[in-house]
Amino acid sequence: MMRFLADAMLGSVARKLRIFGFDTLYVPDTSDNEILRLAAEQGRIILTADKELFKRMMKRGAQGVLVDGASDLDDMAHIFEKLGISADLSRMGSRCTSCNGALAQKRPDEVGGLVPATVLARHEGFWQCADCQKVYWDGGHLGRIRAFARTLEDRLADSSSTSSSSSSSKG
Repeated sequence: MMRFLADAMLGSVARKLRIFGFDTLYVPDTSDNEILRLAAEQGRIILTADKELFKRMMKRGAQGVLVDGASDLDDMAHIFEKLGISADLSRMGSRCTSCNGALAQKRPDEVGGLVPATVLARHEGFWQCADCQKVYWDGGHLGRIRAFARTLEDRLADSSSTSSSSSSSKG
């Protein structure tokens, strides 16, 4: 599976990639040299909206995607299209949005002291980060993320059908 490194301008995109299950390192206060070094050492694809960093990446032969930062949907669609990734919902919920750690499913009695009692009463499924211990549950936020994922899937499908119909008409 692809591993990413998102620069300081792409924190929201990094969180969404994590939600989709991608190992995504987010480095908000890091120099371009450090970003290039980390990506090379860890085999990560650099995601940036910084044209100068992108030029340096290309000179070094690093793998990366330049986005325009207009919106998360546009940036994610561009990344997925460039790298041939589908908006696969099956991996959703496998990474912590805060620290990128792996999530493990937990029973309510295992997270009792970590979430409000009202949440425990309304939900049965919980996931906890192995690294930072943050607890997640299937609430309203996940519904919005699923809607975002469906919109992204639709965008990618539209883009795919447009490019295949235009390439097939070139005879």
